[in-house]
Amino acid sequence: MNAAVRRALDEDRRWYVLDAIAQIADRRLNADVLLMGIRAMGRPASAQEIQEDLEHLEREGCVLLDRMTLSPGRTLWIATLTVEGLQARDNARHVPGVAARRPL
Repeated sequence: MNAAVRRALDEDRRWYVLDAIAQIADRRLNADVLLMGIRAMGRPASAQEIQEDLEHLEREGCVLLDRMTLSPGRTLWIATLTVEGLQARDNARHVPGVAARRPL
C-alpha cells in the first residue's frame, strides 16, 4: 500500500478512536470495544493497529491508558480521554498523526 494512503488511513482511524471514546459518558473505553466499533463502521483495523493507535495517542497526551492483566498473555487496555484528546477530536488542537475531522 502507498505510504501516503497508509498514513491517511491511520490518521483517520485515530480520529475515530478519539470520537468513540468521547461519546461515552465517562470518556473511558476498552480496546476490544474500540476495535469492534471501528470495524462496524466499515474501517479495516486489527487489534495490533488499535493498540498502536492508543500508544500514539497516549504519547501525544490524548488518552491515559490503563493496562490490566487478565490472565497470562491477555491484557485489557482501557483508554480514558484527556482534555487534550477531546480538543484534538473537536479540532481545537492539532495532534500529529490524527486527522482533522468534525464529530458526527
